[in-house]
Amino acid sequence: MDPTSRRESNSGTIRLSLGSAVVLGLRDTRMDVAPTTLYAILGEHCLGACQFCAQARDSGADPKFLSRVAWPEFELDDVLERLPNAIGLRRICLQTLLDPQLPERLLKVVRRVHEVSDLPISVCMNPTAPGRLSQLKEAGVDRVGIGLDCATEESFAAIKPGFSWERYHAFLDEIVEVFGTGSVHLIVGLGETDKDLAHQMQDAHDRHCTVALFAYTPVRGAKLDLPAPDLGRYRAIQLARALIIGGHASAGDMVFLHGKLRAIHADPETIERLLALGTPFRTSGCPSCNRPNYNERPGGAMYNYAAPLTADDRAQARQELATYLHE
Repeated sequence: MDPTSRRESNSGTIRLSLGSAVVLGLRDTRMDVAPTTLYAILGEHCLGACQFCAQARDSGADPKFLSRVAWPEFELDDVLERLPNAIGLRRICLQTLLDPQLPERLLKVVRRVHEVSDLPISVCMNPTAPGRLSQLKEAGVDRVGIGLDCATEESFAAIKPGFSWERYHAFLDEIVEVFGTGSVHLIVGLGETDKDLAHQMQDAHDRHCTVALFAYTPVRGAKLDLPAPDLGRYRAIQLARALIIGGHASAGDMVFLHGKLRAIHADPETIERLLALGTPFRTSGCPSCNRPNYNERPGGAMYNYAAPLTADDRAQARQELATYLHE
């Protein structure tokens, strides 16, 4: 972001996902699926150095992107003016960067949003000082999530330098103490095994949190250079997540060979019902979150379905899952 943009941000701007801007009438472009959550980013520049992220302080990627999504900047007043009349939105999600000016600004923005909208508000944030969570709840936030991203402490240390694995987990417990629940973001494809992911999802569930699954998305210019995860593997992790978070199975009910998921000992009728509906393959996260094209190119591999799956979609997802589990 250039210095001019930073000065404008200090005077009251906010970044929206392109789809969110279209829903508010601030941009005009074709969308296959409209977002059911308004997605916004707060923070001028990130002091974090997450290796996969275009927003990282040492990234060479285009900072107007986060994953595959462009985030144009708008005057906050313009966004707030249009928000009450937006159609189809069921939640607001404020994603935050690691920025020393962020905590106070976040609180002010939440209060202003809550003044004009009754939509529930989620915040995804880094660990913050004691008392901030209660302030956010009083201001109108109903859920807080963390970008843990990595399934193991070793990959966390390598991919998210400068952050503390222990502090993130302690902060998650603080979130649950204030809000009763929380959200954990996990990225599939950062070098972890299926077993690592299953046990980290189980840990989140045991802490009374839900899990939002993302597929690692290669971003030109970012530090990390890995391939996107195999689609069949992602389907298996999605099913494992649905069973764990739904309380239908635990990580201990899953069979792994050299870290790869091979079988799940759960009620066959429950698994069949989930697969018949296609729900494990929908976008996961906070209620009403669908994140269209966050990890997907239009016409490309569909990791997280933003809308109910068609019969063909469900058949294809089943085949991808079966191929991975039996290869």
